[in-house]
Amino acid sequence: MGYIKRTLVAAPIAAALIATPAQAGEVIVVDGDHAVRKNDPAVPTRAEIELGDASLAAETAGRGGAAPAGRGAAASGRGRASASRARSATRARAAGSASARRAVDRAIGRTRGVSAADKKRWQRSYALSLRTLSRLSGARATQLRYVISSVERLALNGALSASRMPVSFLQLDRNRQYWRRLPFLAREDQVTFRGSQLVYEYFPGEGLQLHPLNTFKKANALHGFCERNEPNCDRAALRSLLDEMTGLAPRRSPRFIAWEYMFDFGGGSPPWMSAMAQATGIQAYGRAAQLLGEPSYIKTARKALGAYETPPPVGVRTGGPRGGVAYLQYSFAPRLYIFNAFLQTLIGLYDFSKLAPDNHAGELFRQAEPEARAEVPFSDVGDWSRYSYAGAESTAEYHELLRELLESMCIRRLGDIYCDYAKRYRGYQVDPPELRFVGPRIAPEDVTTSIRFTVSKLSAVEVKVYKGTSLALSRLATFRRGSGSFAWRPSSPGLYSVRLAAKELRTGLGKRDRVSGEIEVEAH
Repeated sequence: MGYIKRTLVAAPIAAALIATPAQAGEVIVVDGDHAVRKNDPAVPTRAEIELGDASLAAETAGRGGAAPAGRGAAASGRGRASASRARSATRARAAGSASARRAVDRAIGRTRGVSAADKKRWQRSYALSLRTLSRLSGARATQLRYVISSVERLALNGALSASRMPVSFLQLDRNRQYWRRLPFLAREDQVTFRGSQLVYEYFPGEGLQLHPLNTFKKANALHGFCERNEPNCDRAALRSLLDEMTGLAPRRSPRFIAWEYMFDFGGGSPPWMSAMAQATGIQAYGRAAQLLGEPSYIKTARKALGAYETPPPVGVRTGGPRGGVAYLQYSFAPRLYIFNAFLQTLIGLYDFSKLAPDNHAGELFRQAEPEARAEVPFSDVGDWSRYSYAGAESTAEYHELLRELLESMCIRRLGDIYCDYAKRYRGYQVDPPELRFVGPRIAPEDVTTSIRFTVSKLSAVEVKVYKGTSLALSRLATFRRGSGSFAWRPSSPGLYSVRLAAKELRTGLGKRDRVSGEIEVEAH
């Protein structure tokens, strides 16, 4: 049985570039039958590796509409159930069935422009994976079975093309290597293998999956270290990573290549793509081309631009909710407009247009930027941000990510609106709540009245009413931004003092405000 050893890689934390981690991420490095858990400053942190809200993707993919503003546990449950059904459907196709074997063998055999050695290697990969699966049981078998079945599903659907075989069988090899005897993983664990710079992520029930966005974030981090002449600069690692990814980009359409996701997610079936991951890759190739003096990287990036001219589900170009051009986070969810993903996509295209330079990328940026400009005000709920257009409110992590991306658009001088909202969203994170006592100033005895107030952001509000030193009322409740009230029925006439206190609930910082007032209760 293998083991995971914990070590630390001493390294200063670099100032963040767009799409690069602000602190070291944790990665499990596999070397043969051993796995070592390390902190790697080039690898994204756990907070940065989320693909997004799968429940939103599942719901919008299923009904083709924008996500509603209110979303509770039921929606998340539907998203998880959809993903579970997709995984179950894949597992229902028995890995290694006669029809599946024939489909895989036929796909490999009919492939043109591929060497006999490659065909033999892929056939051997498939056969060894089935043999390994026969020796596994329980959860380990579940992970490997899913990846085998995913390859078979591509073959049965006629989607296991020559350009998709390298990534499909590499992923099969990595899962076979890992699940034979290495320690079980936790959700969102990131894994690399000795001799490779690619980043995989563990998705329970779906095994290890090559993660294009995380891998390209690593490339951008490595580039940043070298640009700043930091000790973590590793030009050879950056070159190796991008060379590997070049060979793993299938020709998704006659018009473009894409770095695809090969697993079920949020109602989408593989292979699907992400505008944000694609643009981050384009950005990484543009940056590395300058740093490493490698013009072939510009050519690779240009081959990926067609995705932004092609509608879903093949590409990511769609009509936005404000009537302009938008680029999708998920090619399978044409009505899910995620603010942070759209902005990061535009930044990637913009940067590449300047780095290459490339007029095509610049035009794609100019076509969609007006839609982003029009959407930004709709990300604001008054005291926080939304994750998606007409959708749920952001988590603290996604709020900060959106703020950073707005600031990045501002730094690039792409419009005052981005500067304004970056500043506003920072205020939402640090400003205390503003509480105001509204009234009433006079109330009748023994009649229920409302103690009214306004609060500027989501807060826990407490009211205490005193007559002299005697406590007449004490209540605590949560209120959203706007007007609120507490019901109170005074039992005797006289002058009462009202004390209101608010503690904001957005940031976890517990910012507070207090206000007081008086109510004169009149006798009948």
